[in-house]
Amino acid sequence: MSKVIITTFTDPMMGLSYECEPIFRKLETHYGEQLEFRFVMGGLVRNVYDFVDRNDLQYGKEYALKRYLKKLAGIYKSEESISGMPINMEGFCLFDTEHTSSVPLCLAYKAAQLTDKSKADLFLYNLRYATVYETRPTTHFDEILRVARLTGIDTQRFTEHCNGDAKEELQRDFAFFESLGVYSLPDYLIEYEEKSLLVNRLIGYDTFTEIISSISGGKVQPKKSTVGIEDFVKKHPLISLIELKEAFDLTDVKEAIKDISNIRIDKEFVRYENHI
Repeated sequence: MSKVIITTFTDPMMGLSYECEPIFRKLETHYGEQLEFRFVMGGLVRNVYDFVDRNDLQYGKEYALKRYLKKLAGIYKSEESISGMPINMEGFCLFDTEHTSSVPLCLAYKAAQLTDKSKADLFLYNLRYATVYETRPTTHFDEILRVARLTGIDTQRFTEHCNGDAKEELQRDFAFFESLGVYSLPDYLIEYEEKSLLVNRLIGYDTFTEIISSISGGKVQPKKSTVGIEDFVKKHPLISLIELKEAFDLTDVKEAIKDISNIRIDKEFVRYENHI
């Protein structure tokens, strides 16, 4: 059976993509194997100095970056209202004078794909969580390695890919991104057999369902999920309460999971024990 492929053009540092996670969890449970999710890296911040206030630079790069980080933190917090995915900007320090680009995060995702494709999307989620919730300096390679290790990825092979063929794979992503005329993030390429549609805006679950139905000629429709919460959390061993709420149409997530062993609530997130 043909699948609908949803390709998201994104960057691991993106708050907007992070806020879309509940939508993707709902698509996942309501469509199951009818959908395939892919991610193409766009390199949101190739050079942070392209974004700082030029007037601030006259007082030095550190000053300009400090001012920009404060502005960026405000942008992140404003995005929290999109879906309610928790964002914490306390101590936010993503960029500094030695780490001026989000490209290393994009490269890390490509290296994760090359090292262990089955864990690459979990790595991407964990990297976002570390960036916008834990506010760790994930542009630093030691922080990227920490996330790889937590995800269960072989860090030696991962490092080898980062220093080698992942660079070429990332350039392919950038070339594909640019060939479609995509200049904003996140954008979506939705494909079914020979049909495709490029969506240049943020969209919600209902719009996704309309597009999926239209592009598949009505062949791909949402179905009642047969996946249990525990199995779902095993697949997503770090997941927010709001994602579970959307995925399973729950009114009270804590009540729904209270009797499930190996699952614990950690503030606004749920963790599968013995994993992360």
